Amino acid sequence: MTMKMPYFVLYPKNDFPFLIPPLKHCLTTHALCTNGLQPANTTLYWMEISDYFCFLALPVIISFAFVTEIISIIVLSKQIRMSLDTYLLGLSIATILLICCTVVLVLQHYIGYHPVLTYIQGYAISCRDWFWYTTIWLIVMMSFERALTVSATRSSTLCTSAQAGVVVVMVFCVGLVSALPRFWEYAATGVFDSSRNVTVLISEKTESTTTPEYNTMYFWYVKTITLFLPYFMMLSISITLSCRTRRSTMTRRYMSVKHSSGLTLNRKIKEEIALSKLLILIISVYVIFTTPFCLLDLLAYALPGWISSDSRMFASLYNLFSVSFFLHYALHLILYFCYNKQFRLTLLALCCCCC
Repeated sequence: MTMKMPYFVLYPKNDFPFLIPPLKHCLTTHALCTNGLQPANTTLYWMEISDYFCFLALPVIISFAFVTEIISIIVLSKQIRMSLDTYLLGLSIATILLICCTVVLVLQHYIGYHPVLTYIQGYAISCRDWFWYTTIWLIVMMSFERALTVSATRSSTLCTSAQAGVVVVMVFCVGLVSALPRFWEYAATGVFDSSRNVTVLISEKTESTTTPEYNTMYFWYVKTITLFLPYFMMLSISITLSCRTRRSTMTRRYMSVKHSSGLTLNRKIKEEIALSKLLILIISVYVIFTTPFCLLDLLAYALPGWISSDSRMFASLYNLFSVSFFLHYALHLILYFCYNKQFRLTLLALCCCCC
């Protein structure tokens, strides 16, 4: 006689296992919704442990990322002297807004169901995609501008901080246009719960966005602008930066510019190499921590036989990779401090003033 493994409920609202709701039929936790998943008794114990870890880790990581991005905004606003500072400031602002939208989506797991959250969940998930697209393409644009700068035959500034500000605004606008269909995808509607004889307000997809044609077309469009195109550009830019920022290459490039001394030339080359390393690391960290999240969704859609989006395994992996996704934003401040000398000096100066 075999003993049946007990089912563990380690965090609230386990009938809605997604901490950050995916783009499924419903975004709201309620008793009638299992989000199209398999029955809960098929859940394995490791999935419960993983979900519980994500439930505890997500608010910690999001809070840490929020605080570090606030610090980055304060420091970068004090030191804007080149285009890269403007790009990094725009990236930090977009990250802050992305985190705020995510908090609206996950709050239902920590404070319970609330009608106000239901009304704004559809807009929150739309804005979340907007700012996510913006962060991706800000990384691409500032890396691309840096690659063009180091590839120039002579040492020159291709983009001023003011011009970079215009580019940042344009990237925000393009991100908004890319996410516009999401603003009409979900709406708050009432569903009658016969067990409690009450009408429950939930945020679910509208009829016009449940058609296979719409979902297929928009899915591949989103994957193009978040996975295929930016990853290809990031790889190309990283290779270019790696080749063009070797010390011998940088020395030949700066020999055409007169410097007061060899020490000044050496310091300038070190600074340029450090900034290129910073962008390579930002790209690498983004790719490492977000690729599992992007590939999971792609595999579930393109190869449902391997992993179905209706399986509990998908839900557990989705939560785990979502935590990993936000972890990389928490690492930005560390990268800025290690590879941006001006950022490091400004931050230390601010800390000394506070002390």
